Amino acid sequence: MAELMTMAARRPQGPLVALKVDVDTKIGMVEGVPRLMAILRRFGLKASFYLSVGPDHSGRALKRLFRPGFLRKQLNSGAAVAYGPVTMLYGLVLPGPIIARQAPELFGLLLAQGHEVGLHAWDHVHWHDRVRGLSFEATKRQFDLGRELFTQTAGFAPMSFAAPGWQVTTQALQIMAQAGVTHTSCARGGRPFRPLGPDGPLPLVELPSTMPTMDEVLGLGLAGPDDIGRWLAEQVRDDELNVFTLHAEVEGRALAGAFEEMLEALTARGARFVRLVEAARLAALEPLPVEGLVWGPLAGRAYDVVMPASQNPGGEPA
Repeated sequence: MAELMTMAARRPQGPLVALKVDVDTKIGMVEGVPRLMAILRRFGLKASFYLSVGPDHSGRALKRLFRPGFLRKQLNSGAAVAYGPVTMLYGLVLPGPIIARQAPELFGLLLAQGHEVGLHAWDHVHWHDRVRGLSFEATKRQFDLGRELFTQTAGFAPMSFAAPGWQVTTQALQIMAQAGVTHTSCARGGRPFRPLGPDGPLPLVELPSTMPTMDEVLGLGLAGPDDIGRWLAEQVRDDELNVFTLHAEVEGRALAGAFEEMLEALTARGARFVRLVEAARLAALEPLPVEGLVWGPLAGRAYDVVMPASQNPGGEPA
């Protein structure tokens, strides 16, 4: 807590950055996570890793190709090749491997290096594509399956959750709060808040992703692979918490060099890095706004994402 208070006191002196790592697939777990751990170790940094633990059904995401703009985004950003050809067969012609069982030792290694480890999903594709229309019972089953395997593998229940593709519902957050989750990173937005439930604020601190992802930037043509790291570092705000979401399949593989350049540029700016668990405690030192969750469009993404209602007044409630 003393370190947290010191960080709060120094907050105006430089940007505060949280690195949130989403792990969606087997290849992200077994290849991307170790590489990201090595990069972060070289910089002396800690991050928050959110792990998908159940079946890798990445091939079932191919139906998204029929959504307007999705294929163009994938091709422009390079995301179409980020996962590899075998991954895109899982759930179609190949059985989906249980991700947590492919490298269970990584849970302990991440913790030993000081990283935060939270839950991303049981079935990443199923949650991403269907949670918006799932019943309370079906949503709870998806969360409970992930929580159970996470707990078996890590030795403790997840205290934090990050939704796949920023797809979440208020009822899903209720389920998480009832299960002991204390902080989430499920929305896109500008600053931390407490999500509004049907009976008032939920006992969660939501830490939305504030920065665009690398695939969004590349897909929109705002920067190229050679300068995207520096471009992203320039977007960091000095006066707010900056939450950057990266993917083990992308920054842990083809764009690892760009991620390192981003870290170098941020270090040169005097950025201080914090895990989301500390960011949540820091945010809770002051009264947080209470926000309802709504769906809304976001540049660079083919699907609507969840965001605070103040960011999209009149948006469909999540």
